[in-house]
Amino acid sequence: MKNAYLILLFPCLFLLACNGHHHGTAEPVQLDNGKRWQANPETTSGIAEMQAILGRYEGQAADAAKRYALRQELEAAFQNIFKQCTMKGEAHNQLHNYLVPMNPLFEKIDGADTGESEAAIRQLKEHLAKYASYFE
Repeated sequence: MKNAYLILLFPCLFLLACNGHHHGTAEPVQLDNGKRWQANPETTSGIAEMQAILGRYEGQAADAAKRYALRQELEAAFQNIFKQCTMKGEAHNQLHNYLVPMNPLFEKIDGADTGESEAAIRQLKEHLAKYASYFE
């Protein structure tokens, strides 16, 4: 039940953080005419924090309690990115496109299937590593 509340909380937080702007599904992230988008420092540090959290839990995916704690920490850092977001315009839209695909991965991290959890963690690491390809 607690996880259901968290799943419902993310869209609300995103809408609040985005000042009520309408956001549909995410599109693939695009560069700014071949250049990276300028991100606010809090977003960049939030991404780095999520990478650090994943590093702290490296090799612990077999432990259900650790997976649960990992998800909780990642979601808290994710929420912080939204709370501190000051980006506007197309850079903000592209950040949205980058962040939205993480939600389904969070949902799988503390699931009952360890293999699915490990795959989600791996995919999240790969996704976070791509941040610097799109934002500076």
